[in-house]
Amino acid sequence: MNKKRIMKYTFFILLIVFFCLITKTPYQKVYKINVIEEENNNILVDDFNGKLNTRFWNAVEQGESYNNDLQYYNPKNISIIDGLLELVAKKENFKDHNYTSGMITTKGKFEFLYGKIIFKIRPAVGNGLLSAAWLLPADDSLFPEVDMMEVLGNKGEDEIWTGIHYKDLDGSSRKKFTNIKNENDFAIYEIEWNEKEIKGYINNKLIYKSEVGIPNKKMYLILNLAVGGNWPGQPNNDIFPVKTVIDYVIIIPKHLNMP
Repeated sequence: MNKKRIMKYTFFILLIVFFCLITKTPYQKVYKINVIEEENNNILVDDFNGKLNTRFWNAVEQGESYNNDLQYYNPKNISIIDGLLELVAKKENFKDHNYTSGMITTKGKFEFLYGKIIFKIRPAVGNGLLSAAWLLPADDSLFPEVDMMEVLGNKGEDEIWTGIHYKDLDGSSRKKFTNIKNENDFAIYEIEWNEKEIKGYINNKLIYKSEVGIPNKKMYLILNLAVGGNWPGQPNNDIFPVKTVIDYVIIIPKHLNMP
């Protein structure tokens, strides 16, 4: 390669670097999933085109709450529009509840031990809302619980919480959490889970790491939008309807590798 050509390539590389710096464009991983792997029962890849894929997902109907929530989870509050999954919270009277919302889970359909979980999501905004993506044990035990993303809809408390609830060796309930600023927009979340640790990333940036409370049992994924309750508090009724929006979900168990 002659000197003139080397200088030309060097100029273009510097130009690209300069453009990224002035636009503050963050680097993001590109996840390439082979079409053949999408047909494999051991991997979940869903970009939400068409109807909800019942091979992976349960559309939950549930009136019981986890933390004195106010909503009734109604499958009719789950929709797919233009390749995006929407969990919609509404102010309406339904089965002795004053609010309805949406929840999907992989319980009994896609349960896994260790691996990667990747999803792109935009949380709901408004007082008294909690958008969440979390893991619970497939054996119905309460612990450990992995909260990959919890976002309060109140703009005054716009933080992303991630962490683990677990039982210590003496049987005491423990938790290890961290929080960072939430931009109230789409973000890519990634969890890497193995026998020794869990790491959490947002837009390819490591924001959480734990070596305690690591689940050693199969887990399933929950995506939901809660209304009211112990933590979010009372909602403002003028915000409804409001929605949490998911672009895609990928789960790759430990024995499979990303290409």
